Amino acid sequence: MTDFTPTRVTLLQRLCNNEKDDISWGEFNEAYKRYIYLLIRGMNIDHHDAEDLTQTSLLAIWENIGNFTYSPDSCKFRTWLYRIVRNKVIDHIRKANAKKNRKEDIPHVDTYSSPEVYDIAEKEWRAHVSDKAYNNIKTKFSENVLKCFDMSMKGKSTTKIHEATGISEQTIYVYKQRVKDALLQEIRLLNDKWG
Repeated sequence: MTDFTPTRVTLLQRLCNNEKDDISWGEFNEAYKRYIYLLIRGMNIDHHDAEDLTQTSLLAIWENIGNFTYSPDSCKFRTWLYRIVRNKVIDHIRKANAKKNRKEDIPHVDTYSSPEVYDIAEKEWRAHVSDKAYNNIKTKFSENVLKCFDMSMKGKSTTKIHEATGISEQTIYVYKQRVKDALLQEIRLLNDKWG
Protein backbone atom coordinates (compact mmCIF):
# COMPACT_ATOMS: atom_id res chain seq x y z
CA MET A 1 0.00 0.00 0.00
CA THR A 2 1.37 3.41 -0.96
CA ASP A 3 1.72 6.05 1.73
CA PHE A 4 0.21 9.01 -0.07
CA THR A 5 -0.20 12.29 1.76
CA PRO A 6 -1.80 14.73 -0.66
CA THR A 7 -1.01 18.39 -0.43
CA ARG A 8 -3.68 20.90 0.39
CA VAL A 9 -3.73 21.98 -3.25
CA THR A 10 -4.51 18.44 -4.37
CA LEU A 11 -7.15 18.15 -1.67
CA LEU A 12 -8.76 21.44 -2.72
CA GLN A 13 -8.72 20.39 -6.35
CA ARG A 14 -10.50 17.13 -5.47
CA LEU A 15 -13.09 18.95 -3.37
CA CYS A 16 -13.58 21.73 -5.94
CA ASN A 17 -14.14 19.07 -8.60
CA ASN A 18 -16.93 17.62 -6.44
CA GLU A 19 -14.87 14.60 -5.43
CA LYS A 20 -16.25 14.82 -1.92
CA ASP A 21 -15.42 11.32 -0.78
CA ASP A 22 -15.11 10.46 2.90
CA ILE A 23 -11.30 10.44 2.79
CA SER A 24 -11.05 13.89 1.18
CA TRP A 25 -13.62 15.40 3.51
CA GLY A 26 -11.92 13.76 6.51
CA GLU A 27 -8.59 15.30 5.49
CA PHE A 28 -10.28 18.67 5.07
CA ASN A 29 -11.86 18.43 8.52
CA GLU A 30 -8.54 17.47 10.08
CA ALA A 31 -6.88 20.50 8.55
CA TYR A 32 -9.59 23.13 8.92
CA LYS A 33 -12.25 22.31 11.54
CA ARG A 34 -10.32 23.62 14.54
CA TYR A 35 -9.11 26.58 12.49
CA ILE A 36 -12.72 27.51 11.69
CA TYR A 37 -13.62 27.20 15.36
CA LEU A 38 -10.71 29.50 16.30
CA LEU A 39 -11.79 32.08 13.72
CA ILE A 40 -15.30 32.09 15.18
CA ARG A 41 -14.05 32.36 18.76
CA GLY A 42 -11.86 35.23 17.59
CA MET A 43 -15.06 37.04 16.65
CA ASN A 44 -16.16 36.98 20.32
CA ILE A 45 -18.65 34.13 19.92
CA ASP A 46 -19.08 31.88 22.95
CA HIS A 47 -17.94 28.25 22.94
CA HIS A 48 -21.37 26.64 22.45
CA ASP A 49 -22.39 28.91 19.58
CA ALA A 50 -18.90 28.62 18.07
CA GLU A 51 -19.26 24.83 17.93
CA ASP A 52 -22.64 25.16 16.19
CA LEU A 53 -21.31 27.79 13.81
CA THR A 54 -18.31 25.59 13.01
CA GLN A 55 -20.68 22.87 11.83
CA THR A 56 -22.83 25.39 9.93
CA SER A 57 -19.72 26.82 8.28
CA LEU A 58 -18.43 23.36 7.32
CA LEU A 59 -21.79 22.60 5.72
CA ALA A 60 -21.69 25.88 3.77
CA ILE A 61 -18.14 25.10 2.65
CA TRP A 62 -19.23 21.60 1.59
CA GLU A 63 -22.08 23.09 -0.43
CA ASN A 64 -20.05 25.89 -2.01
CA ILE A 65 -16.55 24.54 -2.49
CA GLY A 66 -17.41 23.43 -6.02
CA ASN A 67 -17.83 27.14 -6.86
CA PHE A 68 -14.35 28.00 -5.57
CA THR A 69 -11.73 28.27 -8.27
CA TYR A 70 -8.28 27.63 -6.91
CA SER A 71 -6.13 30.54 -8.04
CA PRO A 72 -3.69 31.69 -5.36
CA ASP A 73 -2.92 34.86 -7.33
CA SER A 74 -6.50 36.12 -7.25
CA CYS A 75 -8.04 34.61 -4.10
CA LYS A 76 -6.36 32.66 -1.32
CA PHE A 77 -8.40 29.72 -0.10
CA ARG A 78 -8.21 30.75 3.55
CA THR A 79 -9.54 34.20 2.65
CA TRP A 80 -12.49 32.60 0.86
CA LEU A 81 -13.04 30.28 3.82
CA TYR A 82 -12.81 33.21 6.28
CA ARG A 83 -15.49 35.10 4.36
CA ILE A 84 -17.87 32.15 4.52
CA VAL A 85 -17.27 31.83 8.25
CA ARG A 86 -17.66 35.56 8.79
CA ASN A 87 -20.96 35.58 6.89
CA LYS A 88 -22.26 32.68 8.98
CA VAL A 89 -21.36 34.57 12.17
CA ILE A 90 -23.09 37.73 10.94
CA ASP A 91 -26.20 35.70 10.00
CA HIS A 92 -26.17 34.08 13.44
CA ILE A 93 -26.03 37.44 15.22
CA ARG A 94 -28.78 38.90 13.03
CA LYS A 95 -31.04 35.92 13.75
CA ALA A 96 -30.31 36.14 17.47
CA ASN A 97 -31.15 39.87 17.42
CA ALA A 98 -34.41 39.20 15.58
CA LYS A 99 -35.44 36.53 18.11
CA LYS A 100 -34.68 38.79 21.05
CA ASN A 101 -36.19 41.80 19.30
CA ARG A 102 -33.13 43.87 20.02
CA LYS A 103 -30.18 45.35 18.25
CA GLU A 104 -26.86 43.82 19.20
CA ASP A 105 -23.71 45.03 17.55
CA ILE A 106 -22.41 42.79 14.84
CA PRO A 107 -18.74 42.22 15.53
CA HIS A 108 -16.26 44.36 13.68
CA VAL A 109 -15.68 41.46 11.26
CA ASP A 110 -17.60 43.09 8.43
CA THR A 111 -15.56 46.29 8.54
CA TYR A 112 -12.22 44.74 7.62
CA SER A 113 -10.62 45.34 4.26
CA SER A 114 -9.35 42.39 2.22
CA PRO A 115 -5.73 42.72 3.42
CA GLU A 116 -6.94 42.87 7.04
CA VAL A 117 -9.15 39.82 6.51
CA TYR A 118 -6.17 37.98 5.06
CA ASP A 119 -3.95 39.02 7.99
CA ILE A 120 -6.52 37.80 10.54
CA ALA A 121 -6.98 34.51 8.72
CA GLU A 122 -3.21 34.02 8.45
CA LYS A 123 -2.63 34.79 12.12
CA GLU A 124 -5.25 32.24 13.19
CA TRP A 125 -3.86 29.73 10.69
CA ARG A 126 -0.33 30.03 12.10
CA ALA A 127 -1.68 29.55 15.64
CA HIS A 128 -3.72 26.54 14.51
CA VAL A 129 -0.78 24.87 12.76
CA SER A 130 1.55 25.56 15.70
CA ASP A 131 -0.90 24.04 18.19
CA LYS A 132 -1.42 20.96 16.04
CA ALA A 133 2.34 20.57 15.51
CA TYR A 134 3.04 20.81 19.23
CA ASN A 135 0.38 18.21 20.00
CA ASN A 136 1.89 15.94 17.33
CA ILE A 137 5.42 16.04 18.79
CA LYS A 138 4.54 15.78 22.49
CA THR A 139 4.82 11.99 22.51
CA LYS A 140 8.43 12.19 21.33
CA PHE A 141 9.66 13.87 24.51
CA SER A 142 9.73 13.10 28.23
CA GLU A 143 7.70 15.04 30.74
CA ASN A 144 10.81 16.90 31.95
CA VAL A 145 11.77 18.00 28.45
CA LEU A 146 8.27 19.32 27.77
CA LYS A 147 8.10 21.00 31.16
CA CYS A 148 11.35 22.89 30.47
CA PHE A 149 10.11 23.93 27.03
CA ASP A 150 6.69 25.00 28.31
CA MET A 151 8.23 27.04 31.10
CA SER A 152 10.55 28.77 28.64
CA MET A 153 7.58 29.56 26.38
CA LYS A 154 5.89 31.19 29.37
CA GLY A 155 8.86 33.52 29.69
CA LYS A 156 10.72 31.77 32.50
CA SER A 157 14.47 32.22 32.40
CA THR A 158 16.78 29.23 32.26
CA THR A 159 17.85 30.02 35.83
CA LYS A 160 14.22 29.97 37.03
CA ILE A 161 13.58 26.70 35.20
CA HIS A 162 16.70 25.21 36.83
CA GLU A 163 15.52 26.36 40.27
CA ALA A 164 12.04 24.87 39.70
CA THR A 165 13.15 21.55 38.19
CA GLY A 166 16.69 20.90 39.40
CA ILE A 167 17.76 20.28 35.81
CA SER A 168 21.11 21.84 34.85
CA GLU A 169 20.98 25.00 32.77
CA GLN A 170 23.02 23.41 29.98
CA THR A 171 20.57 20.50 29.80
CA ILE A 172 17.67 22.94 29.71
CA TYR A 173 19.23 24.67 26.67
CA VAL A 174 19.58 21.30 24.95
CA TYR A 175 15.98 20.32 25.79
CA LYS A 176 14.60 23.60 24.49
CA GLN A 177 16.55 23.31 21.25
CA ARG A 178 15.43 19.72 20.64
CA VAL A 179 11.78 20.60 21.09
CA LYS A 180 12.15 23.74 19.00
CA ASP A 181 13.79 21.79 16.16
CA ALA A 182 11.10 19.09 16.24
CA LEU A 183 8.35 21.71 16.41
CA LEU A 184 9.68 23.66 13.43
CA GLN A 185 10.04 20.45 11.42
CA GLU A 186 6.45 19.44 12.25
CA ILE A 187 5.16 22.91 11.35
CA ARG A 188 6.91 22.63 7.98
CA LEU A 189 5.37 19.19 7.41
CA LEU A 190 1.88 20.42 8.28
CA ASN A 191 2.28 23.49 6.10
CA ASP A 192 3.40 21.27 3.21
CA LYS A 193 0.44 18.98 3.80
CA TRP A 194 -2.24 21.62 4.42
CA GLY A 195 -0.77 24.63 2.65
